[in-house]
Amino acid sequence: MVNISQQKLKRMTQLRIVDVPLLSSYLEKMGISRNLQQYYLGSGWLDRIGHGAYLWPGDKLDWQGIVNSLQSQLDLPVHIGAMTALSFAGYSHYLRITGEKAFLFSGQKRDLPGWARSQPCSQNLSMCFTKFLSDDTLGIVDVPHKTFALRASCPERAILETLYLTPKNIDYAEAYQLMENLATLRPKILQELLENCGSVKVKRLFLLFSGESGHAWAKRLDKARIDIGSGIRSLAKDGVYVQEYHLVIPRELRDLWH
Repeated sequence: MVNISQQKLKRMTQLRIVDVPLLSSYLEKMGISRNLQQYYLGSGWLDRIGHGAYLWPGDKLDWQGIVNSLQSQLDLPVHIGAMTALSFAGYSHYLRITGEKAFLFSGQKRDLPGWARSQPCSQNLSMCFTKFLSDDTLGIVDVPHKTFALRASCPERAILETLYLTPKNIDYAEAYQLMENLATLRPKILQELLENCGSVKVKRLFLLFSGESGHAWAKRLDKARIDIGSGIRSLAKDGVYVQEYHLVIPRELRDLWH
């Protein structure tokens, strides 16, 4: 038993990523049985952090470690999005970091595992279940964090997700100010994302904001291929009507560029 467990222990150390939980189902899939897991737990090689989840002694858990385990061990279709993804892309000089929610997006509605929900650091996670972008893989990239990678939205997808979260999680004016900082977006990727976008609000807001921001990439978008729907959409009571996009916007937003 000891020799076998030592061989399996070596295998488990190879699977270990610092500060990332090891999930029981994943370990079993990789050849480490539940009995052996209990043996290592009793021997002090693992610390239990919840039902079906362990952490290597001395490791420190953060929400990024939780997300990595969900993505790499459970293969859940979840990615870091919106303002959180923009922060990972290097725009943290603008974003409100202290106490900020970390936004996770998925096209499939499902709860976080119980062990993940029970962790104090998971209180910063905000799950967004939506298919407003019809392609769940378009614009998803791997970004480095510590010694591992996380699946996250590229800046082009992240700004659309940010607009999707208005005004509940970010107000329109702040979203526009964020757009002003995105001078290097790629029009080809934006075009594809906008054509795959099912939210009229997001498309109209994006086109309005991109035009007002004056970025060079905005002039390279083919608006004729982007369906912005019909009829007037109101984002504010007693707002200002923008005829080009049939959009009623808050007056304070209009005041940003007039």
